[in-house]
Amino acid sequence: MKPDEFTIAVKGLGTDRVIRPIGSLPQPAEELDPSPPVRSHEFEIAVERLCLDSTSYRNIRDQAGADPTRMGERILEIVATRGKMHNPVTDSGGVALGTVSAVGAQFPNPPEIGDRVVTLASLTLTPLRLDSIVRVTLDSAQVSVTGTAYICASAPWGLLPDDLDIATAVEIYDVYGAASHTARLAPSSGVVYVLGCGHAGKLAMAAARDTMDADSLVVAIDVDERAVSRVRDAGLCDIGIVTDLQNPVTALAALRDAGAPPADLTVVVVNAARCEPFSILATKERGTVLFFSMATNFSTAALTADGMGHDVTMLIGSGYTPDTGKYALDLVRRTPALRAAMGIETVGIENPGRTS
Repeated sequence: MKPDEFTIAVKGLGTDRVIRPIGSLPQPAEELDPSPPVRSHEFEIAVERLCLDSTSYRNIRDQAGADPTRMGERILEIVATRGKMHNPVTDSGGVALGTVSAVGAQFPNPPEIGDRVVTLASLTLTPLRLDSIVRVTLDSAQVSVTGTAYICASAPWGLLPDDLDIATAVEIYDVYGAASHTARLAPSSGVVYVLGCGHAGKLAMAAARDTMDADSLVVAIDVDERAVSRVRDAGLCDIGIVTDLQNPVTALAALRDAGAPPADLTVVVVNAARCEPFSILATKERGTVLFFSMATNFSTAALTADGMGHDVTMLIGSGYTPDTGKYALDLVRRTPALRAAMGIETVGIENPGRTS
């Protein structure tokens, strides 16, 4: 690679926006530079909405005593300090929705000015400055804001679809990897456990159903009885179990009582810590555990498997897959049970904008 090609490639990773430590990539960096103007390898968006990942949202809500004003102040504080929405407690961020306002001259295959896009790369690596918090609600991790973000050439993004309401589209994009990874990992015939019945869990269940044969089992497990009932009543799972995933002994007894066999694949999408031991013990020998949760403690997972003498393959679920959300959006469009569980009544023209 020639020196100028190397420089362009490195800039495409967003390294030129790192303030400290010098030489770091944007995600682990302590602080980014979110100042204008747009650079040659970026495009700029006018941000209207942040969709915080559920672990970060829960932490901010708990720290603020469920006070929307204090939650907004904490978000502003994080972004002002770090130049990105990178929660220092949970080490996680989320995604953003905005309108493309400028495109750098060297950005490959860029969106068009005026396109509404969702940033599929984590907010923990996206240069961001906020002008204001417009609205924080206690029943949603989506926060209305005004601000500006810069998307580097290496970071994936998706056009806002025109057949789903905005909140639903952003939620799907935020966790689309749960569907794509599950579809890739699920056996053609067997048992899949999904730990957590939020949007990521629902997508994982639908993907398992979509991939496996009719004799396979999908088991949903959550501490929230209403959440389990919702996916069970919609038909996304065959067995729904309400139990405390942080108590592996009690949870294993609940599996036994429900007649659920050990899992070939366990997908962990909970937003609470200390669920690693159960996820490992519930998975059969030589099975697979996909940790698609920012609440995962990976040293706990590794040492638990070690101490239990249990041979399972443990995978980190990256938020990125090459389909950049197309599979998850398609699942929603063609799966009535998934739409029912997510509370989507219809799929039709909802939002203006380009979709291809």
